[in-house]
Amino acid sequence: MGLKDVVKKAAFVDILRGMSVTGTYFVVDKVTVEYPKEKLQTYPRFRGIHALITDPDTQDAKCVACMLCPTICPSQCIHVVGEETPDGRSHAKEFDLDLARCIFCGLCEEVCPVAAIVMTRFYEGSTYDKRDFLLDKKALMANQVYAHKEVFVEKPEATGAAKEEGR
Repeated sequence: MGLKDVVKKAAFVDILRGMSVTGTYFVVDKVTVEYPKEKLQTYPRFRGIHALITDPDTQDAKCVACMLCPTICPSQCIHVVGEETPDGRSHAKEFDLDLARCIFCGLCEEVCPVAAIVMTRFYEGSTYDKRDFLLDKKALMANQVYAHKEVFVEKPEATGAAKEEGR
């Protein structure tokens, strides 16, 4: 132990250095959010509770029961039962999602060919009853109000007509 170390200990250099760090945090503005009163804006790529988007023409879910979302889901929390309508169109008769098992990976949203299932920015899904985490087709369609506005795009035939007029 040299003279330099003895002087450091006698002058409490390490203690003063630690107190300076504490002092800087003491005068900096706080970033605490009073949660129920104030809410943070979520990031654009935030993945929250799921929603089923409805078709404006039929008022039914856009889901065509292709079974890609239950197939790709790593936690196997999606259950879909499909049926055929009288006009020959396939749609989901039942669409159940267990949020207690979901890992919010977003694979179901990415694989959907008709963009029927989306992940919203809604994050306040806490509950006292575990049964509230079982979302059926009706509950998923009700979550549509939380969906991003980007998922509501014009129909393909409307954009094609606009392209022809622009020529």
